[in-house]
Amino acid sequence: MELRQLKYFIEVARVEHMTQASENLHVAQSAVSRQITKLEEELGIKLFDRIGRNMQLTAVGQDFLRQAKIGLQELQKAQAIVEEYADPTIGEIRVGLPNSIATKVLPAVISAFREKYPQITYRFMEGSNRDLKQMLVTGALDITFLSPVPEEDDEIMPHRFFDEKLKLIVPSGHRLAGKHSVALADLANEKFILYPQDFDLYHLVEDTARMKGIELETIFQSRDFHTIQGLVGAGLGISILPEMILDGAIFKETRSIALMDQELRRSVGIITTKRRNMSPSETLFRDFLLGYFDSNKSI
Repeated sequence: MELRQLKYFIEVARVEHMTQASENLHVAQSAVSRQITKLEEELGIKLFDRIGRNMQLTAVGQDFLRQAKIGLQELQKAQAIVEEYADPTIGEIRVGLPNSIATKVLPAVISAFREKYPQITYRFMEGSNRDLKQMLVTGALDITFLSPVPEEDDEIMPHRFFDEKLKLIVPSGHRLAGKHSVALADLANEKFILYPQDFDLYHLVEDTARMKGIELETIFQSRDFHTIQGLVGAGLGISILPEMILDGAIFKETRSIALMDQELRRSVGIITTKRRNMSPSETLFRDFLLGYFDSNKSI
């Protein structure tokens, strides 16, 4: 089995068409067809059903595709590691970002890192904490920021940078808009606009309220910070959001208010995987992050 065969197979499976796959791969259709046939012969199984000009994966072909993607990622990673050992200041780092991560932190970090290592490039992927951890463990990511930072387990190594307070945002005409601080107990009868339930931030707010005997009424949920703040500004409800994501981004129709409840804060940091050794460029980035946040405790 050759690396070329895996690449051709994955592309044909993606577009479900031999001609389109050959165009995307910039090789002759006959070469793609020959390698797919050779792969099936080596495996002794049909990977595709030919339906007219279309190529549809068989059941075993779908299983093989899942593993082939993982295998190809690891082979490409191995090639990159060899190149990086010759010069650790080159390479690409795949970085995960939670949808709710503070937008003012990452640009400053990357800018500082690029000044020191200008030849290292990045690929950023967004998602929920659960999605990002899964991508890290399966090899689709090299490092991911998370908030809150999970405990260490058999698969991941966490690095906690700092804690961030959550704040209340209300419409500018709300009864609490003039307050400097409020307690969660003051919000028992309010309507809330929060992140979806697959976000840890949702559970942090919900669990804290339940612990205090408060049942929150959530009327809208959105993955987008600007959507949440827009709905609050329109007077449809109130929300609780991370302090830094609000910093400098408060709409004129809303007000932010400090929360007295000490439980309403979240840790911010990164996790790396224990399943493989980090490449030289990844190690540079991780160590840079540790030093950067250690010397910027006020972030």
